[in-house]
Amino acid sequence: MIRPFAFLVCAAVLSAQSPIQSTFVGGTGVFSIASPATALFDFQVLDPNGLTIRMVEAQCNAVAATTGTLGVWVTAAGGTHVGNHLNAAVWTQVGTSTRTHSGGRVAFTLATPFYLPPGTYGMALHHVGTTPLYANPTTVGLPATYATTEAVLDTTFARFRASDPVNPFGGTAAGFTPRHPEIAIHYSSGPVSVDFTGTPLRGASPLPVQFTSIAFSGNPGGILAYAWDFDNDGITDSNLPNPAWTYTACGNYTVALTIVDSTGPFTVTKNNYVQTDVVVPSFQNQLIAVNTLQFTDTSSPTPTAWDWDLDGDNVTDSTVQNPVFTYPSGCGEVVVTLRTSLACQPQVTYVKRIAVATSLESTFQGGLVTVAGAPGATSFVDVDVTNPQGITVCGMHVNSSVAAAGTVTVNVFQKAGTYVGATGDASQWRQVAATTAVSLGTNGRTFVSLVPPLHLAQGVHGLAIEQLGASPVYTNLGGLQTYTTPDCSLTVGLVQALPTFAAASTTYSPRTVNLALHYATTQQNGAAGYGYIGAGCAGSLGVPGNRSTTQPVLGGAATIVIDRLPFDLGVLALGFSRSLSAIGPLPVDLGLIGMPGCPLRVSFEATLTMLGAGNTASVVFPVPSTTALVGALVYSQALSFDPALNAFGFAISDAAAMLVGQ
Repeated sequence: MIRPFAFLVCAAVLSAQSPIQSTFVGGTGVFSIASPATALFDFQVLDPNGLTIRMVEAQCNAVAATTGTLGVWVTAAGGTHVGNHLNAAVWTQVGTSTRTHSGGRVAFTLATPFYLPPGTYGMALHHVGTTPLYANPTTVGLPATYATTEAVLDTTFARFRASDPVNPFGGTAAGFTPRHPEIAIHYSSGPVSVDFTGTPLRGASPLPVQFTSIAFSGNPGGILAYAWDFDNDGITDSNLPNPAWTYTACGNYTVALTIVDSTGPFTVTKNNYVQTDVVVPSFQNQLIAVNTLQFTDTSSPTPTAWDWDLDGDNVTDSTVQNPVFTYPSGCGEVVVTLRTSLACQPQVTYVKRIAVATSLESTFQGGLVTVAGAPGATSFVDVDVTNPQGITVCGMHVNSSVAAAGTVTVNVFQKAGTYVGATGDASQWRQVAATTAVSLGTNGRTFVSLVPPLHLAQGVHGLAIEQLGASPVYTNLGGLQTYTTPDCSLTVGLVQALPTFAAASTTYSPRTVNLALHYATTQQNGAAGYGYIGAGCAGSLGVPGNRSTTQPVLGGAATIVIDRLPFDLGVLALGFSRSLSAIGPLPVDLGLIGMPGCPLRVSFEATLTMLGAGNTASVVFPVPSTTALVGALVYSQALSFDPALNAFGFAISDAAAMLVGQ
């Protein structure tokens, strides 16, 4: 150990009424101004000791990039930004910060803090890859200035403008004024600032941590010495600016950094800054048999003790790491509690609402909505089903900003293939579910049951999940995210303001909808299903639909319904393939028989005539009680008699996959 410097006992602690903050109203930015962009305003230092600026927080949109740079520029004392938005000669760069971010309120810690003596300055924030948001005071209603005891942020004539990657004042765009930057400026009184970071701050012991000094002295000679105390024992452990330290034992550690300059020592202390052996609990659940779940602990670091309440009755059901539990019924919601512990740290509790099914989940660390105050919005995702028998989705958890106990309406739309490029074209989508649920409020994991369940055959499916009542909650992770299970993957996605599928509706991408899909397969529990796999062609009443009102289970029947039949007459084709038929690879355009633009998507080993009424016909397809049929796939598509439509006199319905279950 290095002995402590004698001056440590009298080290000064830096303080001020920091930060000075404008507004973070959220969702009021103009997204047409892409990064790079420059925000300009005036900044007045009132503190007679001056201020050292060490960090700027800015409200950002992550659509431009996940890694970006913020540059800070100021005029000379007595200057102003007004009239100087194109005049680079009056500006000096004083700070910069580059970091990976996920949008929202982003903290940019300056690589080197800077000092401003008392006076008034023009200030410019140059964003590259960190597209900033702003507020319009004329529409939101905001003050002209924001103040603390030490400073004034003057936004009376604050301006936002598009700039270029190198010169914040380049280009010819005048931009918009007045516009308020959504920012917070962190500072300390006087010409000295002391701060530091450490990475990582959590983990299993032994835990190596890299520390980085973010310190500045504007006094003559600058910083003369550093002294680090990594474990709050009063002993200096390092005199390096950026040292590494390994924590070998379990515990919570307070870290202090002292710098010395010509005026004396200055210290910053962060209590319980490093914590070893603190468990972040988590788990996954997978259906392995009828109503039976396998739970897999995914906590980090790995605990040494587990306490599971698997059915929400506040009674311990298991103390093993990865338990199996059988429930009285399938796909209902249950509340699971996992308590874990490791080494010296106290027990940590994790409570999660799940369904009795296999779960494919994005994230529920949300907090952002599509449009504040809107009556709803739509989230788009792709589901790539790799299981040859497909998956049958019985429910989902959503994150709704509808107030707790309010009603949220969830409509689910599906298309064959990716959602990309189809958000503005309603003709490519089919509504496959509509339900309501009682909201648990933001981050409450509201459970939505799908009756009948949604069957997704093997392949890529775009899903549009419309939530009405208030905008759904999403997380901005700065890029497309993909989550996987052995049966499928979920790629998210973008969100769209209402109305859904309108070409003019605003979309935001990438955005990670807070979503969990709960599903079963025939391999897990003999799940049945009937689901859309591709579009037909429009007849005089539109594209005939193809759905089943009952599930094809052993000893039961699929009740197949074809609608939009102008003459109540159709022919149902049933086949065992969706890729190959007697006339060639599928799909095939039926123009060769006088039905141009009508795609045949299934082979036709059998046909059934359908007579109906009210433009709808149905047929009952019985399923024998033969266990060998579980997992069998049958594909269906119907011809709709429509004599004036084309030379052949028929339209063709949407195609569907039927999965036999038990």
